[in-house]
Amino acid sequence: MRFGLLGSFVVEDAGGTPRQIGTPKARALLAVLLLRGGSPVSWDTVKTAIWGESVPATARASLHNHVARLRRDLDESGDRIQVTPAGFRLRVLDDELDVTLFDRYVCRARTARLAEDWAEVEALTCSALALWRGAPLSDVPLPDTEREPFVRRMEEARLQVLEWGYEADLHLGRHQGIAAELAELVAAHPLRETFVGQLMLALHRSGRPADALLAYDTARRTIRRELGVDPEPGLVELHRRILTLDPSLTAQPAAEPQTTPAPATNAPTADLPLPHPIAADPSAEPHPTPHQLPSSPADFTGREQELDRIVGELAEADRPDGATVLVHRVSGSGGMGKTTLMVRAAHEIRERFPDGQIFLDLGGMTTMPMSPESALGLLLRTLGVAPEEVPCGLQARSAQFRSLIAGRRMLILLDDAGDAAQIRPLLPGSAGSAVLVTSRRRLVSFPGARIDLGALPDDAARRLLASIAGEDRVAARPAATAEVLRACGGMPLALRLAGSRLAARPAWSVQDLAHRLTSHGRVLRELYADDLHVRTALQMSYELLLQESQEPQEPQEPQEPQEPQGSQGPQGSQGSQGPPGHTGPARAFRLLGLMPSAAFGTAVAAAVLDCDEKSVEDWLEALVDAHLLESPAPGRYQFHCLLQALAVELAEESDSEEERALAVERFVLWCLHGADAATARLAPAARRVPLGAGARLRGPFADYDEAYGWYEREREVLVAAVSLAHEAGLHAQAWSLAASLWAYLRLGRNDDWLTTHTVGLAAARATGDERAEAWMLNGLGNQVLNTGRPAEAIGYFRRALRIHEGMPGRDAELSAVFNNIGTCFTDLGDHESALHHYRKSLLREPESCATLNNMADALSHLGRHDEALDVLDRAEAIQRATRDLVSLAIGLRVRGDVLRTADRAAEAVEAYRRALALQRLGGDQHSEAVSLMGLGDAFADLKRRTEAEACWGKALRWMERLGDQGRSVDLRKRLAGA
Repeated sequence: MRFGLLGSFVVEDAGGTPRQIGTPKARALLAVLLLRGGSPVSWDTVKTAIWGESVPATARASLHNHVARLRRDLDESGDRIQVTPAGFRLRVLDDELDVTLFDRYVCRARTARLAEDWAEVEALTCSALALWRGAPLSDVPLPDTEREPFVRRMEEARLQVLEWGYEADLHLGRHQGIAAELAELVAAHPLRETFVGQLMLALHRSGRPADALLAYDTARRTIRRELGVDPEPGLVELHRRILTLDPSLTAQPAAEPQTTPAPATNAPTADLPLPHPIAADPSAEPHPTPHQLPSSPADFTGREQELDRIVGELAEADRPDGATVLVHRVSGSGGMGKTTLMVRAAHEIRERFPDGQIFLDLGGMTTMPMSPESALGLLLRTLGVAPEEVPCGLQARSAQFRSLIAGRRMLILLDDAGDAAQIRPLLPGSAGSAVLVTSRRRLVSFPGARIDLGALPDDAARRLLASIAGEDRVAARPAATAEVLRACGGMPLALRLAGSRLAARPAWSVQDLAHRLTSHGRVLRELYADDLHVRTALQMSYELLLQESQEPQEPQEPQEPQEPQGSQGPQGSQGSQGPPGHTGPARAFRLLGLMPSAAFGTAVAAAVLDCDEKSVEDWLEALVDAHLLESPAPGRYQFHCLLQALAVELAEESDSEEERALAVERFVLWCLHGADAATARLAPAARRVPLGAGARLRGPFADYDEAYGWYEREREVLVAAVSLAHEAGLHAQAWSLAASLWAYLRLGRNDDWLTTHTVGLAAARATGDERAEAWMLNGLGNQVLNTGRPAEAIGYFRRALRIHEGMPGRDAELSAVFNNIGTCFTDLGDHESALHHYRKSLLREPESCATLNNMADALSHLGRHDEALDVLDRAEAIQRATRDLVSLAIGLRVRGDVLRTADRAAEAVEAYRRALALQRLGGDQHSEAVSLMGLGDAFADLKRRTEAEACWGKALRWMERLGDQGRSVDLRKRLAGA
């Protein structure tokens, strides 16, 4: 069969007989499948492509009918169109679709152009243009959203081919007669400066320099009027050279024209033409020396260390000792500068490879990667093999390539490799030559250097931006420059495009660009220049991942998929079912991008995706292999900021609002339940937010160390989760999470404490829950108190008091707030006022052991030691009756403090030791460190310096680990004084 999309829709059998496709919907279905080039297509995609937003309820049954009609119209065995529960797939051979043939000619023309084989370029571009019969898909009823992207892509590709064709004509001296054609193209595309330059050169060489200068003036005025800028420097330079009658612009003698002229590209015909045969170049040398390396950018910046390593290891190829051929690989996500680095390295080392340098774009991330057999065909042609002498078959071509390159010293740069299988047949069989490979995948099965490119460091990123936008502009606004650098995330492509946009807009400041990049959701839309887009570069990896996850199941008879029987639990519901793109790594990439931009583990990812951890770990590692995710430590994962922006955009395009909201809610609940469980270990006696009677998302932590370690790993995620929950409208969960984090944040994380409780206060007010608002005010008061500002803290506590006073059932809350105010006055040294508030606390809760312990401390400071000990005796009786061992341990530590101030250091030692015994049982390391500090002080009072230093030293180690900076400073002073 032969299918034509480059014009009116054409379907022919092998003999050229047209096949009539009966109904418009059937033609649309076949066109949609052909547009995907044989890739799987989901049911939803086909429905949307055919019906747009008005999908009828009978769409699925209708599609089954259309498939049956198509099978009859195509008159084949029935396996041409496969239907599965996941969707559709059309089997299309490489030479059956005109778009595939066109893309193949374009790819080969690109390679020939890099090799400056202009006769080959002309033949290939003529063959490509011969496939065009008019406006693509002009007679197929498809929505604009389906047709327009394809038409735009193909029209752009056609214009690119025309540019290359005319470029070849000019190199071959065939300028006569093309000026009129170029004038039409310039009139149709006045901003396409390549056509303008080609027209100017053709007119100049045809003896019409005045017309050439007029063409430039017209183009210059048009570009200024439409874009507000001058023409590109190359066009300006060509204008200057024509003005000065530069002799180097003189044409070379014209080569013999092709025996078969190129057909008109704007005259549709009824039949689908075959591509023209490609003539061999009779002037090809028997053993040419290729020099195909692209130019290296003059502003190469920031990869000096990697460059030195590659160049150093390339020197190994200097030793023709029969060693294994080394394959030097650079991998990384799109836009990280893999090709730029390898081209630079190749230029620095090329003198060591006098037999030539070959550059080959394998298109591994495109929808049609070059096959190893095709790549070998190009390599053999480059090495002087005539087209008719290139053998058929992969093994034969690979063997001939190895034979030709044996004994020669060549450098081969294979760009954009898809996988190891694509490049393995292209490797030389003996030492002497070197192979450089760039890929978005980690190719680990070859010997040689392997470098994973990540983001540029800040200093290198700034230098790259300044080299393009100008040092003066970058230096004038350092704060804005820092914002631009953060937005670009150290990605070289993003930095180049950001710098190019600044350079092209002299009226912009760096602040203007920073504002555009940091406006919500705009960063990917702003990072572009000409035909380069950061989003396009990044999305190629995702599209390949999506394509791999959409491999169809075994062919089945068309039928409605069965509804699943029974129900699934909360875990594993997405692990193995669902339409393509809604399971596996692609879905993980999209939904995990909704989380905060911090490193995360497998457990939280499994919660977000509602899947089992083992499957999720496999998906995360697949994303790391595809450079869509980074792995800064074993079991930890993190997005690059621009990849996360892409993930969010793709989630908005592919996942329903409900599914996105559920993913965020699962994330927040995982954080909330984990924080609550960890707090139960860090502060067992602390008041905790009730989580309700629903299922808990995790069990208890084994001990204090495990809980504290979990907090340390997940801190950034947990802190950011409070803001995310509030922004997502999960206000109750936001303030509850902030409250649950208190036990950890009090251990030296004061900035995070302030951030989470400030957001928590706004979330509490959004719920209208005054009790929640008072809880947050109380927490903010404790944060301010913990940072040494007791007078300011009293203001927060009094605002909480105003909410609670006069409300029934608030005795516990009122008691806690009065106790906190008393603590503020204790820190201020006003122990009488402190005692007054402790008494008011006890009026609400007479058996509050926390208040009793604090009251004893205040009495001790007032010199009323006996009263203090009586209060502690009263508290201890309550603690033992209720088995409140945590509060009892605190009371024993306070007892030690009271006894020390009463000059009863020996008794104080015993009290501290009893407190430590209980704290070790409970695993409260912070309280244990405070007691050790007091025990050291008691030993110092008894002149037992060695024991005092041992206690202070151990307490200091724990305080430093737990982040209690204030007590750490005090302990260092004690040790220094000792």
